[in-house]
Amino acid sequence: MNCTTKKNSILHRSSRRLIRTALPIASIGVGSDKCATAQSSLSVIQPLSSVPNHPSLPHLSTHNAPIDNTVDTRNDSLSNSVGNNPLTGNSHFLKPRQPLNFGSFNVRTLMQVGQQACLALTMNSLKIDVCCLSETRIQDSSNVIQLTAPGISTRYILRTSGDEAARAVGQRGVGIVLTDKAEAALLDWIPVNSRLCAVRLQGSVGVRKDSCVKRNLFVISAYAPTDCSSDLQKDEFYDALATLVRSSKGSDIVVLAGDFNAQVGKLSVSEACLGGRCALPAERTDNGDRLLQFCADNRLFLSSTNFRHSSRRTATWRSNSTGTFSQIDHIAVSYRWRSSVQNCRSYWSTYVESDHALVLMRLSLQLHGHRRKPQTGLAVQRLCDPDVCTRYEQKLAHELGSTENSNVDEHWSHIKQAMHVAAGFACGPGSVVHQRHWISQESLSIMEQKRQLSNRKEMNKMRRKLQRQVTRSLKKDRENWWVNVAEEMEVAAASGNSQRLFKLIRDTSGRRTQVSEAICNRNGEPIHNKQQRLDRWAEYFKEQFSWPHASVITPVSTTVTPWVVSLEPPSEVEVESCIRLLRRGKAAGPDELPPVLFKLGGEALIKSLTALLRDIWKEERIPLIWSESLIVPIFKKGIRNDCSNYRGISLIPIVTKVLASILLHRLTPARERNVREQQAGFRPGRGCIDQIFTLRRLLEKRHTHRRPTIMLFLDLKGAFDSVDRTSLFSTLHRKGMPQKFVNLLRSLYSHTSGRVRVYGELSGRFETTSGVR
Repeated sequence: MNCTTKKNSILHRSSRRLIRTALPIASIGVGSDKCATAQSSLSVIQPLSSVPNHPSLPHLSTHNAPIDNTVDTRNDSLSNSVGNNPLTGNSHFLKPRQPLNFGSFNVRTLMQVGQQACLALTMNSLKIDVCCLSETRIQDSSNVIQLTAPGISTRYILRTSGDEAARAVGQRGVGIVLTDKAEAALLDWIPVNSRLCAVRLQGSVGVRKDSCVKRNLFVISAYAPTDCSSDLQKDEFYDALATLVRSSKGSDIVVLAGDFNAQVGKLSVSEACLGGRCALPAERTDNGDRLLQFCADNRLFLSSTNFRHSSRRTATWRSNSTGTFSQIDHIAVSYRWRSSVQNCRSYWSTYVESDHALVLMRLSLQLHGHRRKPQTGLAVQRLCDPDVCTRYEQKLAHELGSTENSNVDEHWSHIKQAMHVAAGFACGPGSVVHQRHWISQESLSIMEQKRQLSNRKEMNKMRRKLQRQVTRSLKKDRENWWVNVAEEMEVAAASGNSQRLFKLIRDTSGRRTQVSEAICNRNGEPIHNKQQRLDRWAEYFKEQFSWPHASVITPVSTTVTPWVVSLEPPSEVEVESCIRLLRRGKAAGPDELPPVLFKLGGEALIKSLTALLRDIWKEERIPLIWSESLIVPIFKKGIRNDCSNYRGISLIPIVTKVLASILLHRLTPARERNVREQQAGFRPGRGCIDQIFTLRRLLEKRHTHRRPTIMLFLDLKGAFDSVDRTSLFSTLHRKGMPQKFVNLLRSLYSHTSGRVRVYGELSGRFETTSGVR
């Protein structure tokens, strides 16, 4: 908002020493480059024949290359005022593609109850694809917020940017909201501070007929200091904004949107290269001069001043004290692509309570990107129905049959395919379950009634009354929702459904479980590109699971008596008992087969798995796909943008757990006979509580007998990830483990590889050479 009005003669910087009429003249040079636009009537672009000389005016300093200097501004001055640029000819031109809607909205806050849902309703009603937000008051740039609302199926993704100074006072904050279509085209996410952030989207524009050219979109969300702020704050803002604009590529289409607190007023004919002549009449302020200067320096065009609309559709801010209207929110695009803008206007009828209007711009552009389908998998929860279980078991027995396979890889591939087919037949594919939103229909009706109110001054009293009703209704809905969730928790706890109970706790606790969107490289520099962030995670976990080999390997001793362990191949009884020990609800591995499919497979699956494990026992080699694992980063503590503060959880195929369980059950009795009594780690019947009790008893005895006590606490960094496998197998053999079991364990750790699953995608495959699975 503007707090004061300054005269246009005030000099903002030492380098800014010219009056308004000199801005477009100083920013245009002479050259031979050509400029393409998306106006369907544009066909021939002629070079500028001459530029008027103004010896009395100093040249305007520009940070980047000058504006495309082949466009005749004499024609622009006549056409930009109505959003048109008619030129004659029949050469190349950009054809409008599927239009995209860009919004700029000062929401004042998204921390109040129901504001995020109101924003989702507003975007859905106006079909907005990308929206730049100001004054969100959310300062976390590492988190992604899902915006939902009752009655809409579109998913909106909000990314916010902030800093510690703004967090301390609870002010400012900017963000960008993307739809599913725009999210699929996301290339870079660049949070700067509480006033600036940007995204790069993959797109294209049409040229000629049935032809298009790649053009990425660089969208910047900005919130400028108010007009009464100090010159130092304004200079810092525009310097940071200039740095951000310069970080875009030369081929990018730059879209700058936000609350600039700038009144530019009517532009003159000579300022046509900076914007149209349809701005709301007003006295130009200091921020207005700065904004025009910035557009001249960076070849931007104010589309918000380029289309003739009524004053109500042009104004963007309403003063609560005086009731006057001003145009201080703007959207600017790259000068070369100014004619791709089809329309730009303000919308006051929104669900969000704000004294600003939403500025909407329609741009002829097409976004590219592969939309990720939600990871639904199989609807295994339907296996709780006995009829579904029976269908699955019968279909699996039919699919398995009695097929002969030449090796273990083909044998397992046949079993896996049969399980997928049977599960798909019995359960069907999973679906995304949308939880019922907590906002009631009563609240929605009041919000709609408030949205339909006229923007006239005499309706302010009614508007404030309805807003109070909306606030009370939303708080009531929120309270009722909390009561219902608490009752569900009580029912889940009483019935012993711990999985449901902890899911409700996680959903309502507000704990952020996803990986940070702002990740730094090994040098501490932030990574903005999405693919580079994925590669950074793969690089980090490759280092974690590829520690250097041990420099000294203990020689194998043959004097130890071997353990007495059965060397017979696994039986069906062993396989069945190990499958029964699998826990439901655990995540599946790379083969996407959860434990419940093994537990309900029936006799046919047990026989097939037993035959497979017998072949593995004989060949001492596992299927190659069993060596793969999915690594999921889990945040521990510390700074969220540091990869070292995450712990990787490896998801391995469930069938490998069956083989490992068979080996463990055979080796445990022999190991117990050969381990000293003082050893308590990884032994049955000896938990942490027992060891804590023992330690307390020792301390009590020490105090009674007044004897000195020495305690050593040792914490090894990456203890499980840094285990040298060669030394491990050598030690196992030296301790007396039969060679058969050593070879089987070695096969489980041969040619192991991993892929990181993060941001809903998978990284490239990398080899892991250390650690245990």
